[in-house]
Amino acid sequence: MYRSAVCLVLTLFSVITLAEKPAYIAIIIDDIGHNKKLGLRALNLPGLVTVAILPDARFARSLSERAHTVKKEVIVHLPMTNLTNHPIGPGALTGSLNKKDFLATLANAIGKVPYAKGINNHTGSYLTQQTVQMTWLMDAIKRRNFFFIDSRTTPNSVAGRIAREKNILTSSRDVFLDNEQSYFEIDRAFRKLIRVAKIKGTAIAIGHPYKTTLDYLEMAIPLLARQNVIIMPASNLIALQQIQRMEVAALAAE
Repeated sequence: MYRSAVCLVLTLFSVITLAEKPAYIAIIIDDIGHNKKLGLRALNLPGLVTVAILPDARFARSLSERAHTVKKEVIVHLPMTNLTNHPIGPGALTGSLNKKDFLATLANAIGKVPYAKGINNHTGSYLTQQTVQMTWLMDAIKRRNFFFIDSRTTPNSVAGRIAREKNILTSSRDVFLDNEQSYFEIDRAFRKLIRVAKIKGTAIAIGHPYKTTLDYLEMAIPLLARQNVIIMPASNLIALQQIQRMEVAALAAE
């Protein structure tokens, strides 16, 4: 299986043509905190990956502190209610919370993830569609000078729109790397990530601390430079996207 993975990665970088301009990507590893061993592997991935830590997970605080030590960007992987009754664990933001309890729950979650600079949603196909709750969330994010990444668990999310209206640095996921946990499917998703980045200039992927995903990324990330692809923390990528949008707007206004 390991040899097959190596072949897939080498094939990836032999068939994609080098771009004239560099392409930029962010890779976010979600669901960090339940498994210490896999969490540490994620923190030790080569390159400036971003780790999204579940605030109520057993190893949330220790892995967040370790991530800071090894210079990996940390964000809060914030549980939110979904449309499929998928279990989300304790400390979730729900539609039944009043504003006071909603903000207290949010503050408690952020407090459990030291060094966090931003937030992305864990599930949330229901809550990210709710204008009132997303407005509460974005107001709180803005006060903390955080950024927000929409994991896009629903095409009907209003989170990004509200964040932009409030001038919060925000973006959304382009690719899930491991909806299917096989080397072949992860490779397919990784190819898509690079294609999107080369077309748009930037792209964001979300993966998980699965053994197969970590095996693949440990091999693939060091080869990105050969394709003129630069991996950066999510906050840097979002800032770059903001600059690109401003440049486009300025050209359109001329």
